Amino acid sequence: MRFRHRIHALTIPDGLRDAIAAHISACHPHEAGGYLACERRGDRLYATDHVPLDNVSPRPRRRFVATSTDAVPPEPRVFYHSHTSASTLSGLTGIDRQNIRDRFALVVFAPHGEPYSYRLFRLGLINWHEVPVMTEKQAPEGTEGQSPEGSTRLPRLV
Repeated sequence: MRFRHRIHALTIPDGLRDAIAAHISACHPHEAGGYLACERRGDRLYATDHVPLDNVSPRPRRRFVATSTDAVPPEPRVFYHSHTSASTLSGLTGIDRQNIRDRFALVVFAPHGEPYSYRLFRLGLINWHEVPVMTEKQAPEGTEGQSPEGSTRLPRLV
């Protein structure tokens, strides 16, 4: 499914960001990855579910490889994986650019097991382009339908 208009940001609610962080921490020092199921809200993607996948790479400290599974959510979705080596920057590597088949890729830099940087990339016609990643406070229980307190940009490294 291709979008008619570009996506200008990804919003990840705190609870899903915490689930990603817990998955990355539990897998460290190996790379972790999976998917965020999303829905489109105007020119933004909004993460609605977290689907962690197992890393089956023969070199799990340097690369994330997952097998196909029925758990992969339909589009729109965001593929995410962590970079756990301090020598691997927080952007897409050459191997990432060649092997990621999804339209959106979130790289979470976590050299010590704790996420330190979040960078989202959208595949254009030829190149990958960076898109801001935001977090949004989830509304307290019993306040459904009310807008959350606000959103802020997640930290990113160059």
